[in-house]
Amino acid sequence: MSPEQLFPRPSREFLTLLAGLPKHLDAAMPMRKQHRRELPGDIRHLSHLLTDERGDLRRDYLADPAALSAYLRYFLPWNIYRLGVLFNGLAIDPGGDNPDGAATIVDLGTGPLTAPLTLWMSRPHLRKRPLTFICVDRAPKPMRLGLDALHSLAAGQGGLAPWKVTIVKGPLDARLREKADLLIMANALNEVLHRGEGDMLENADALAWHLAGMLTPTGEICVVEPGIRPSAHLLAALRRGFLHHGLNPVAPCPHDGPCPMSGRGYTAWCHFNFDAESAPNWLKSLSDEARLPKDNVSLSFLRFSARGRKLEATPGKALVRAVSGPFELPAPAGSGEARRFGQYACSEHGMTLISMPQKHLLPLPGALIEAPWPEAPETDAKSGALVLPLGAEHVPAKPKEPAKPATKAVAKTAAPSAKAPRPPKRAEAAAAKPKARRSIGAQGTAPTSDQGKGKTMTVENLLTAEDLAQAAPAPRRKRLPSERPADEKRGGHKPAGKPAGKPTGKPTGKPKDKDSHAARKGAGKKPHAPGNPKGRPDKKGGKN
Repeated sequence: MSPEQLFPRPSREFLTLLAGLPKHLDAAMPMRKQHRRELPGDIRHLSHLLTDERGDLRRDYLADPAALSAYLRYFLPWNIYRLGVLFNGLAIDPGGDNPDGAATIVDLGTGPLTAPLTLWMSRPHLRKRPLTFICVDRAPKPMRLGLDALHSLAAGQGGLAPWKVTIVKGPLDARLREKADLLIMANALNEVLHRGEGDMLENADALAWHLAGMLTPTGEICVVEPGIRPSAHLLAALRRGFLHHGLNPVAPCPHDGPCPMSGRGYTAWCHFNFDAESAPNWLKSLSDEARLPKDNVSLSFLRFSARGRKLEATPGKALVRAVSGPFELPAPAGSGEARRFGQYACSEHGMTLISMPQKHLLPLPGALIEAPWPEAPETDAKSGALVLPLGAEHVPAKPKEPAKPATKAVAKTAAPSAKAPRPPKRAEAAAAKPKARRSIGAQGTAPTSDQGKGKTMTVENLLTAEDLAQAAPAPRRKRLPSERPADEKRGGHKPAGKPAGKPTGKPTGKPKDKDSHAARKGAGKKPHAPGNPKGRPDKKGGKN
């Protein structure tokens, strides 16, 4: 089963290594002061070439020193940030449970060795495994610079051994003698698939057959692209080819049926946004200087396996993968119904619209839940998605625990008095209230101790009857001095934290990435369209 949450918060070690990346890039490719002053303009120019002016992009664009420097110092770090979060959420683990297990990793379209750098920084337990990397790209210079940066990064931790890295000049469809336990292809798919519908489907099927033939019997493929509509369309075509040639979906697809979010025409496209707040300050400052600020990052991806996994839900339920951010649903005119909040998702029944009474109860994008499926679901008039309402009427009530018999000591104390027991004091009554099973964290995610260990988040774990009962909280009144804790009476510090059930993080439903004109065109004009409700995807990917 896929991990519960695909985009966990980055670890402190990963962020520390990413914050120190510039010195390793400078060691590999020093830059003069004049070129450093021109760097923001070079970044902005390359951004336009990789997005809305892609027709002017040469295949060997990284042969230009200014473009190469801009790519290394801006696009490479942002790609490492994206992939690092995703690789942790996917629990990428070549070699399996064996701590000394050897594995071969093929990185197609590697560019400046983005995938090896990301794995070193984000998956520290892999550094001691005998991993063999075969990195393939048409341009050898970026690969050599990336290898120099990787050696500089690993020097502070005892060196790169036992890793072995081989760089190979060649196309993405190069034939290799080695079979891959893990094949990675990041930000390179758009270079081999044409956008013409007929050519793309034919080329995607041929590419899927080629990639499937490069795997070991238990090998896996991870393909990552920028979170824009054309990329999702390419991935949907490649997904069809993977299924045709016997590979099985691992993530994000919760089923092996047709893709309901392919991005074809004006339909929804499968992509995920997550917060960029944790990115290093130097990277955010450089983005601001280049007039390409980022509040969030976006990607589309596929993970398929030759071995596969079991895709089955409990009878009467369905596996549902949350895709979009949350947004408010319009109430029917004159209905007087309480407002609800929605989120687009993917299930075996097709595109799904999750509907909940409270915004913070919706799962984060990427979460996989098992939900009861209605017998006759309604269809959303705007998007055509099947509506999956989740609320108190859809959540099984907790079984009541049998009352415990009074102990002998209590019985002896209560026997002599025939008077009715006095009502408990306010403090005693508050202590006697049952505590919520667990609090709801930022943006509706319930904190869990087994995150990333292959467990599915069920609706019973996601929200409880107690959570729903708090939809209309009673008006608060000012506490009397006698009711305040002792530390507050003395003027001590106030208790930290926020009220339970209140979201504490930034909502991800309204990304503000304004990188290019093409992003605004691709996002559509309708408010919170199914592919990208209330936001525009991040477009910075380009070549890896």
